[in-house]
Amino acid sequence: MVMRVTGLASGMNIDEIVENMMKAQSIPLNKIKQQKTLLEWQRDSYREMNTLLLDFRSQLTNMKLSSFYRTRSIASTNEDIVSATVASGTGQASYTISKISSLAVAESRMTNSGISKLSSNKVDTTKSLFSIQDAFAKEITWKQGSVESKSIVTKEGEPITLGLADGVKITDVENMTVEVNGKKYTVIDSGTPDSGEVNPKSGEVIVDKVSGELTFGDTIAANSTVKVNYVTDKKVENKTITKDTTQIQLKGALVAGQIKLSFKDGTDTTIELSDEYTGIDTNGNRIGKIKDGDKVVGEINYETGVITFNSEFNKYFPAETENSKEKPKLELTITSQQNYFSFGLTTHTSKGKIDEKFLIQGSESLNSVMSKVNNSKLGVTMFYDSYSDKVTMTRKETGVYNNSENGQEIEFTDGDFLTQVLGFQNGDSGNYIKAENATFTVNGLETSRQSNTFSINGVTFTLKKTTDTPVTINVNNDNDALFENIKNFVDKYNELVEKIEKKLSEPKYKDYLPLTDDEKEELSETQQEKWENMAKSGILRNDSILSGLITQMRTAIYSAVNQDDLDSAMKSLSAIGITTTADFTTAKLEINESKLKAAIEKDPNSIELLFNGTGATDGQKGVIQRLYDKVNATMDQLKERAGNSYSVNNQFTIGRQLDDLDDRIERFEDRLADLETRYYSQFTAMEQAIQKANSQAAYLAQFFQ
Repeated sequence: MVMRVTGLASGMNIDEIVENMMKAQSIPLNKIKQQKTLLEWQRDSYREMNTLLLDFRSQLTNMKLSSFYRTRSIASTNEDIVSATVASGTGQASYTISKISSLAVAESRMTNSGISKLSSNKVDTTKSLFSIQDAFAKEITWKQGSVESKSIVTKEGEPITLGLADGVKITDVENMTVEVNGKKYTVIDSGTPDSGEVNPKSGEVIVDKVSGELTFGDTIAANSTVKVNYVTDKKVENKTITKDTTQIQLKGALVAGQIKLSFKDGTDTTIELSDEYTGIDTNGNRIGKIKDGDKVVGEINYETGVITFNSEFNKYFPAETENSKEKPKLELTITSQQNYFSFGLTTHTSKGKIDEKFLIQGSESLNSVMSKVNNSKLGVTMFYDSYSDKVTMTRKETGVYNNSENGQEIEFTDGDFLTQVLGFQNGDSGNYIKAENATFTVNGLETSRQSNTFSINGVTFTLKKTTDTPVTINVNNDNDALFENIKNFVDKYNELVEKIEKKLSEPKYKDYLPLTDDEKEELSETQQEKWENMAKSGILRNDSILSGLITQMRTAIYSAVNQDDLDSAMKSLSAIGITTTADFTTAKLEINESKLKAAIEKDPNSIELLFNGTGATDGQKGVIQRLYDKVNATMDQLKERAGNSYSVNNQFTIGRQLDDLDDRIERFEDRLADLETRYYSQFTAMEQAIQKANSQAAYLAQFFQ
């Protein structure tokens, strides 16, 4: 910004004089800016009209579908036994279900007896399984290790590995699961690196138990997501603590006698601590001591995994010095094991046979187990009923999908938690509801379905009861629905016409031009808004593109449709009761409802041809086909004139005009800047001349004193 100090010699307000002179010179620039604003308003109005046409074209697209005209109604002679729905476009037909021998049933399995040891102390489904294991009637068999899960996003050229800590190896490989982008892989145990190379087949993956590297039989693309659930022989955690740290959290349901903590104390001596089980506390939790030899330095809760340190532990920290900026700290390496168990489930579904394996930590509850099963891909619902003390599992789909000899839809495959602890049984023994298909006779044909709801030729049937009493379902034309469809079209058409005609007839106020910056400063926001609304009015008045569309739509509506199969008395919309309103100034339509309903009742096929007939010439095309063509062509014209939100200026006419005005504005502003500099230079020269004259006058005046 140029700093000027003016008027010191002359006493004149030079800035105000120059500002007024520049305002006069800026009048042509303001006119160019007003032209630009008018073009921007026109562009936005055109785009607004194009949006309206886009919505109307969507309506026309729907009306080009045969289902729009082939509306159907359906009726059952006994809704309590068989109900049905029908899709538009379905052929007229009649179906008689003369017999329903059986309904489709989902397989359900229930435990034979209660799962709790005592009826007075039933299993608490919210508490950890390890803490309530004695409440079960049957003993839970625990394994020891660390249950882990990992999600890996693959990278080009890099191995896929679980990143095991030193000294940690994978165990329980048979219950390990690997998925790549949702596809399951069969896991193969390669043993140790010394065991030799194993070549996996497609759909298989080798896991190296020591390194944790995964080798797939298929090529795994970069950026694939590999999800792995697995067990290691132990868990290694590294934690940094200070003297302020009184507790650390490990995973719950820990195995007593398997907790090791190692670190270097303040003398750089490696210290190893271990746990010692001491018994059950008043809350029923297994607890123990953390010891350095015979010295107790903390306590451990095996249920929660919380280790609490006492004051003796603080002696391991380095001494704190006056100049130390950080508190002394210890780097702990902690190894531990969890109690866990595993089980497997297999279901037969419409998507095929599905196998799932589950790794359950001792810190999880029975509710957590059931949630994992319910949220899996097995398609079953499992729940515990506290009143009966039993667990049930039901497949979500009805019908038979397992056609093998045993015919089980739910199979308990691995682990004894479901079969021993909860008491589920495979086979036909125990509390068991066998899956069944729906069997029925329709139009004399005996057939079967796996679901009670099924479709035949666009008709969806729902069987509700077995019966020997025939039930008939009739599919007929739904003339009322077709009438409503046509009425909705006329409403949409009238809505479009009204908005376009409003734009075409909007008054133009020539005295109201876009406000300049100086004019805006003189008006309040409310006054500016009112002025702008007046200035925008009539921006598309008598526009040739929009008025041309109205004319074309009138022609499309009134011209006869020449189709060979069309009833000669139904070749135009006026013939079926759709005509213009009594107001000759508008192109809106009105409906003679009784006449239109009579035409639909008489010949719905001709109604479809009148609206949706196709042909090589405009005369052969139905009204909707014609309107679609006219609207599409107009949208192209509007886009060529005003573009859309994705267009750049050089792609449409108004945009190119705006670019030209921007260039003119930039050049004009450069000239004004030069002119303003010249004005100030001239006034500066005047100031200097006045200053010189004042100096000379002062010099001469001293001789007359």
